[in-house]
Amino acid sequence: MARRPPKKKLRRPRSPGDYEAELVRLCKGNRREAERLIQEELRRSPSMSRPGAALAVVTRIRHEQAPGLRPL
Repeated sequence: MARRPPKKKLRRPRSPGDYEAELVRLCKGNRREAERLIQEELRRSPSMSRPGAALAVVTRIRHEQAPGLRPL
C-alpha cells in the first residue's frame, strides 16, 4: 500500500509576546541578553514598538544563522 505524504503543520499567527519568547529561546534562555538586543534595536529605531523590535531581532538572528546566505 502506498504511503501518504506527511501532513504540513499549519502555522498559527504569532502574538507579539511570542517573538520575545522566541528571542529568549534563541539567546539560550538568557533573558538579559534578549532584553539588551531589544533595547539596542529600539535605540536604532526609536519609533519602533517593543514587539516590532523583538521581531526585527529574531528576524536578524534567523537570517544570520541560515547557512549559505550572504550578509545584508
